Amino acid sequence: MIGIDTNVLLRFILADDPAQLEVARRFINQRSMADPAFISLLVFAEVCWVLRRRYKYGNEVIAAAFRQLLAAEELIFEDEYYIDELIADDAPLNFDLSDHVVAHIAARNGCAKTVTFDEKAAKRIPGMEFLT
Repeated sequence: MIGIDTNVLLRFILADDPAQLEVARRFINQRSMADPAFISLLVFAEVCWVLRRRYKYGNEVIAAAFRQLLAAEELIFEDEYYIDELIADDAPLNFDLSDHVVAHIAARNGCAKTVTFDEKAAKRIPGMEFLT
């Protein structure tokens, strides 16, 4: 198994740099169930953040892209079931996906809560609390 960095996955999704897209496609096409590529929760969160903040994609577009990637047998996601639930067709997507991952990782590692200065995240994401 070989890990994929955020910039490789972004080039693959965005297809905004022809040379890097070709290299990323070739790498992913060489993966298989026996030799998959690994996408960590950190990479998932960073890609979501970049697509939303820099490229102004909505959560629905981001979720659709990741639904396709989750279906690929040559890609293994850290905590795949969590990501699948987070971006399910019927899941409410009116939050920042990356903030949700931050709270999830903290809770998974035994944190009672995650403090934030993001008031919206504190109101919408279970386990997040506004720091005052």
